[in-house]
Amino acid sequence: MHNTLRLAGCLALAVLMAAPALAQGSSDEALPTSLSSFRFNFINPGARATAMGGAFIAQGNDATGSETNPAGLIFIPKPTIHGEYRYFKYFADRAVDATDDAVIGQQFEDSVNSPTFISFVYPYKSWAFAFYRQELANFEANYYNGAFLIPNDLPGPTNIWVMNRVSSNLNFNLDNYGFSVAKRLHETFAVGFSVRAARLAVEGNDLSDMNQPPPQLEPKVYTNDGSTIGRFMVADDDSWGISFVAGVQYKPNDYFSVGAVYRYGETHKIHTVFNDNLHIFDNNTGNYIELRQDYPEFEINVPDRFGVGVSITPTDQWVFNFDYVRIRYTDLNDQFLEVLRQSASPDADAYFGWEDGDEYHAGAEYLIPIGRSNSVALRAGYYQAPDPSIHYLGGADAAHAILYQTTFPEMKVDHHATFGAGFVMFGHLQIDIAGDLARDKDSFAISAMYNF
Repeated sequence: MHNTLRLAGCLALAVLMAAPALAQGSSDEALPTSLSSFRFNFINPGARATAMGGAFIAQGNDATGSETNPAGLIFIPKPTIHGEYRYFKYFADRAVDATDDAVIGQQFEDSVNSPTFISFVYPYKSWAFAFYRQELANFEANYYNGAFLIPNDLPGPTNIWVMNRVSSNLNFNLDNYGFSVAKRLHETFAVGFSVRAARLAVEGNDLSDMNQPPPQLEPKVYTNDGSTIGRFMVADDDSWGISFVAGVQYKPNDYFSVGAVYRYGETHKIHTVFNDNLHIFDNNTGNYIELRQDYPEFEINVPDRFGVGVSITPTDQWVFNFDYVRIRYTDLNDQFLEVLRQSASPDADAYFGWEDGDEYHAGAEYLIPIGRSNSVALRAGYYQAPDPSIHYLGGADAAHAILYQTTFPEMKVDHHATFGAGFVMFGHLQIDIAGDLARDKDSFAISAMYNF
């Protein structure tokens, strides 16, 4: 299921705003740490694939192939309609307070549910055609923190970093509307292609109470409009883009299949404003420096993904699937690093960034026939997903490293356990259910497929 955009994956465009109190003239006082929560969480459609650890590139043969691997559509023998509904619960650990020795974290939870996939597949001779709509990402995040100092134990006079009191919220959706075509070039080999019109919608705010710094310390960042609320990030926009999916599948017999797929990510341009009403006092010149960064077309590049898979069916009852997916998260770096270069440091390219990641998926299915046309399938799987966030990479001096590690933490690899079942009734109707449990996200899916 996770190839994860459950922005992400996810996506959250909002969290904290760091304001160092004892760093004369430091541009880190305007560090837009809301960027640290921006992420994609990619999913494969279909409860059947979800229950098998998302490993489905080489198996194909159901109506979710438009996204998973469009070449697999050619192995659907009859016109088929497919629909899916999902529930997601997201978990986020955020720094909310601190003692003299350590930062205190708190886990925040948000949940969403919605119809995530519908498609119609029509096979015709050596061709197959499909129309579909996929909700690739649906993410919601709400969290807050009190004002506190980030502790450090460095010797001598060093920077003391202040975290203002912040409230953040974000809603993020990415929907694909696509058309697929697949062609059998040989009885054992097929190719497929999907073209997608994708709509990205983002609504979010990072708001800080500028009158609530930690005791005895004054923030060096001020509002320039007399308001007590600093607007660190404001976004409310949507954007359309064009992308595609291309796949191949080789199935020499009923027991073995291999597939490969390339998903090209589109570019979206969202009107986003950072540090909307903030300025900073420059002790050297005695003047205020305006911090507002208005991006009429802030570019968000959906990462490209390449995957290969193997499906093995040693008996009529057992299926084993294995997928490897490479995600080019570095496609996101350009625009985000530009913001950090202006706000934090000209060395932001060295200190922060996304890193390309690898996903490994494995799943199994055991089929129990019931009569001539009914059956029950039991499924389980596992996959590991890489860090989907921009984070601190290292290299800064010791004082700044304390700040960056707190505000841009590394999420590390997440491990997912999946499970589910499927029911085929009357030879035409298939209903699948699935669960996906992990550290940062749980999800549950139900899907139905009917062939005519």
